[in-house]
Amino acid sequence: MNEQEKLEKLPEEGEWFDLLPVEKKLILGSLGLGIVLLFILVWISYNIVPVAK
Repeated sequence: MNEQEKLEKLPEEGEWFDLLPVEKKLILGSLGLGIVLLFILVWISYNIVPVAK
């Protein structure tokens, strides 16, 4: 495959491709894990390090 054929196969700037199902699952899994870990961090910080009154 020469250089011209490679350039022809590249997507145009601004061209939209839908996400694959596995990509959607990875994104949702990462967001879910981040939210869960954030809540765990907040819970630990309130229980281990008491808020000064």
